[in-house]
Amino acid sequence: MGLFSSKSTPSHGLSIVARNCKVVGDIDLEGDIQIDGFGEGNIIQANAVVISASGHFRGTINAKHITINGLVEGQCDADAIDILSQGKMKGVLNTEQLTIEKGGLLSGENRATLSTDTVVPLAEQARSDDKASKDKKAHPPSSKQS
Repeated sequence: MGLFSSKSTPSHGLSIVARNCKVVGDIDLEGDIQIDGFGEGNIIQANAVVISASGHFRGTINAKHITINGLVEGQCDADAIDILSQGKMKGVLNTEQLTIEKGGLLSGENRATLSTDTVVPLAEQARSDDKASKDKKAHPPSSKQS
């Protein structure tokens, strides 16, 4: 099969921004991307994003999984984010699962997101607790005397 054959299967492999390379603009891909150089803009979607120790990214990253071992300035939205020992994140994280290794740095804000099926409305819980408390006061346990 030729290099440009129309019958080739689409590849969802790894894209790499090399160490001495600078990319500015929006990136939209189905596969993975590793930033060893400099990137500025938005990663609109990706499966996995790795910012290596030599990498620097400025902008917004949307991915299923983000690994930071270099410098990220901006916002990261992902199911899971790992900040490794050389990683530095300056900005806002939106994630369900955050891991920061010893030496890793988060300077900014982590807006932890939770799955909606694990969230209990506070007002509903407070009403339930208040009702139980009132029932105990209205009907104290009887003590037997002999």
